[in-house]
Amino acid sequence: MRDNRFSTFKPRQGGSFNRFGGGRPGGYSSGGYTPRPRMQIFDPLEKEFPRNQAITAPEVRVVDSQGENLGVMDTRDAIQRAEAEEMDLVMIAPQAKPPVCKIITWESFKYQHKKKEKEIRKHQKTIQVKEVKISPKIAGGDLDRKVEKILEIVGKGDQVKITIMRRWPITEEVARKFKDVLLTKIEESCTIISIQEKGKNIFVLVKSKK
Repeated sequence: MRDNRFSTFKPRQGGSFNRFGGGRPGGYSSGGYTPRPRMQIFDPLEKEFPRNQAITAPEVRVVDSQGENLGVMDTRDAIQRAEAEEMDLVMIAPQAKPPVCKIITWESFKYQHKKKEKEIRKHQKTIQVKEVKISPKIAGGDLDRKVEKILEIVGKGDQVKITIMRRWPITEEVARKFKDVLLTKIEESCTIISIQEKGKNIFVLVKSKK
């Protein structure tokens, strides 16, 4: 049997019914909805090195694409010059007064910047602090081996935290005399950064003199 419960349903005045309010004043189809503008893609590098219209300084010192210094120019004139060469005006030294800008394509600038950062990371060494524990009761041959280990570590550019462990029956005076003997053995190759006494232990931080 046919269900006639909804046979008298009529759409609202002004257009067809839909769940977004079609046909109603202020609805999507009435022109009351304004689409949000599309999000612009922003290169994070531009925050550090603004280019073109993002440059707010009224005047800048300009370097052309060949590296020649063109002197101080009005920023608008500098941008026009870059556009005439189908390039960008990129601020390469924001802290300078006035800021220094270069005429270069943005892609070329990004490539050179990444290449420079890669070279810096390549030659940048992370200094590690490695611990060497020594007891004042250590024998002569074993002490020499500990000294060799310390010199080997600092020779690689790292730092060494020498922990002189004072245990009974070692007195404070004995521990300090042992520290002096140890430092004498490494003084030609090591620079002392700090010496601390905490609890019963003595901590000596050293690095290479080179």
